[in-house]
Amino acid sequence: MSGNSSKRPYAAVAVPLPIPRTLDYLVPRSLGLRALPGVRVRVTVGRRKLTGVVVERHDRSPDSTEIKFKPIEGVIDLAPILPPELMDLAGFVSEYYLAPIGEVYRALLPSGLEAWGSQRVWLSDRGALAGTARDLDEEKILEALRPGGRISLAELEEVCGGIPIHEAVERLRQKGWLSVSESRSRGSRYVTAVELAKGALEELLEKCGRSKPGRAVVEWLANAGRPALRSELEAELEVSPGVVRRLITLGVLRSFTQIARLELTQHRAEYRTESGAEASRNSRIVLRPDQAAAVDSLLAALDARRFRPFLLHGMTGSGKTEVYLRAVEKVLAAEGSAILLVPEIALVPVLAQALRERFGKHAAILHSGLSAPERHQEWQRIRSGEARLVLGPRSAIFAPVRNLQLVVVDEEHDSAYKQGSTPRYNARDVALWRGREADATVALVSATPSFESRLNVERAKLSPLVLTERVGIGELPESVLVDLRESNEIRRPGTVHFSPRLLAEMEEAFSAGDQVILLRNRRGYSPALLCRACGEDLRCDDCGLPRTFHKRFGELQCHYCGSRRSVPDACPSCGESALEPIGTGTERVEEDFKKRFPSVPVAVLDRDAVRRRGGATNVLDRFGRGETRALIGTQMVAKGHHFPGVALAAVLQADAYLSFPDFRAVERTYNLLIQLGGRAGRGERKGKFLIQTYHPEHYAIQAVVAHDDRAFREEEMRFRRIFHYPPFTRMVQLLVRDSNRERALQTAERLAHELGRRAPDVGGIGAGAGDVRVIGPAPAAFERLRGKWRFQILVRAQSASRVRRLVQASLPERAGSEIIVDVDPMELL
Repeated sequence: MSGNSSKRPYAAVAVPLPIPRTLDYLVPRSLGLRALPGVRVRVTVGRRKLTGVVVERHDRSPDSTEIKFKPIEGVIDLAPILPPELMDLAGFVSEYYLAPIGEVYRALLPSGLEAWGSQRVWLSDRGALAGTARDLDEEKILEALRPGGRISLAELEEVCGGIPIHEAVERLRQKGWLSVSESRSRGSRYVTAVELAKGALEELLEKCGRSKPGRAVVEWLANAGRPALRSELEAELEVSPGVVRRLITLGVLRSFTQIARLELTQHRAEYRTESGAEASRNSRIVLRPDQAAAVDSLLAALDARRFRPFLLHGMTGSGKTEVYLRAVEKVLAAEGSAILLVPEIALVPVLAQALRERFGKHAAILHSGLSAPERHQEWQRIRSGEARLVLGPRSAIFAPVRNLQLVVVDEEHDSAYKQGSTPRYNARDVALWRGREADATVALVSATPSFESRLNVERAKLSPLVLTERVGIGELPESVLVDLRESNEIRRPGTVHFSPRLLAEMEEAFSAGDQVILLRNRRGYSPALLCRACGEDLRCDDCGLPRTFHKRFGELQCHYCGSRRSVPDACPSCGESALEPIGTGTERVEEDFKKRFPSVPVAVLDRDAVRRRGGATNVLDRFGRGETRALIGTQMVAKGHHFPGVALAAVLQADAYLSFPDFRAVERTYNLLIQLGGRAGRGERKGKFLIQTYHPEHYAIQAVVAHDDRAFREEEMRFRRIFHYPPFTRMVQLLVRDSNRERALQTAERLAHELGRRAPDVGGIGAGAGDVRVIGPAPAAFERLRGKWRFQILVRAQSASRVRRLVQASLPERAGSEIIVDVDPMELL
């Protein structure tokens, strides 16, 4: 179709492709009322048929009359599924993180979301008894529905002759005159529900005859003013299924099926947290003065209804959770909504149970561990306003809540908030932007705040809320430092090292009936399987790195590309039966632990456990109830858990992160140790935190032992300032990937040259070219991953906008190699 008319209607559509802008399509006359911003549409790109999102409608004339615009082929939704505030958020994420707009929209929506037009609509009792509607469109809809029954919204649109049906249906639903069913996702279960048939209540009761159970059912439904599940009626009124069947036969009740509510019990922990236990006893936690002051500040900000960002900082176990849950109570009481972010899915179950006990049906869960039906149910509950409190990891920041008043980012320092694939957003920073746009209160929460947040407090961009005491006995655990260099124990290379002091401390804890947490930040049995005869280490063909040995599965796995192979009986290179595991992972620690403490029940929490459906929940449940006495795991065991029975927390090797070629390695080590130490001594007895290390003199480890956060902050800030690392500069990492090493290097060199050439032009007022630093290209820390050679370039400057402008101006339209742009990277591996 030619685009030679100056006033043709066009739609800018975001398609899920790695292109930096929207694509324009003609809007056919038949779709003109439905192709609105926020709806999904079917379009063709080249020969591919894709689902995109309409971002904008316009009638701008094309630059050339020779351009032929393809028409939109179909509209999937009868109403916008994304509100304007989320569309604005998508624009911000795309612009700030230099991410393709279509891939941002794909991140905002749950996969496989069904069309709004597939939902079914029917008159409610109030609508059936209502008179004529004043609005003509609404009256057309009521007339179409008065004969009774349920029809799809798509069918309703055809019956009503092309009126703007989505707006009228929404108005009628808000009035309570009609009901709209939930989408039928694949895998959904259906249950039978009933509602009163049309007619006066006296007539329906008369049809029941002398049946007291039948009359009780009718009166219960009339008082409830809503349909009910057959099982609900049978349980509430203690009537038999035959009573309900008879009422349906008599025409007193009308029967229909609906999607069963998924309770998500496998995503909630059964044991009680400190706050959950208090809520279950219908009692209130008495706040300490520092907690009360923090709560008062949050409540005052909520009352003001303007953007106010806080940093809630307090030692582990100081009651930060109770502070922000009081703010959530305030929001829900005011009919507002709140989003609560946690860094890991493993942290969801315990908090989800506490929220359910405290806030009931208002709480919803969103994360990738949900099945498709569960995810769609929760998303629709949030979108409809039924659920006004959303809990989940980073992607929950895109939840379609109404009337957002509070965003909480728990463990805000955690690098898990940074998305590792396009769009590479940081949920913490997106939360601040969304809170500002919504005039909401934002609380960043951490015992070890990120250096970006620490600096923002100094610059008065965040208001500090500091908790100075600890719950329980109020004391931090005693730190015990074990220098592994002084160990005289003879052991084979790579075996688990339980120092004599650690063994003695574990023996003491178990004898006293206490629990123990052990951290080994590697999953699997060992990081490598080595042939003692020839040195073969069975590396991944695509990554060039040793595969991790998983003894439980009998596999060698590459933790970078996911490739797997079975463990050979003999070395594939020399044929000798001399394969030996080198290094230790959580499986090996568990095996050695069972040999030393055969009577102590033990469990493992790592990514392998999380991937099993309900796996993390089951592990935490058993440990929380005391069924297991020892918990071995990766960094997941260090984050946010409240186990009053833990007397000892220990890290088997504290140096794991220190040697990483990344400027945040020391910060991660410090955060991890502080968080792990905080798991001990949360009950009525003082706990112990034992650190095994080969570098006991390192300033991060010394600061952990001395509980001296200020000393660590000053030393690490000095390092960052000297070497121009964030938070004192803003950074963009450009990663060039290609299956051909020379081509990747050439692309990286051309890009670095272009960045250097353009750097003086983006200096801005008072900033010369020297303010912008272009470093590289250089091989990435892991030069070859997933079959691709990788070279990186770092671009740094004082101004974030200056760095982004330079990168955006320098990126080639056709590079020959893949170029990944990571704004504000959390790691350089």
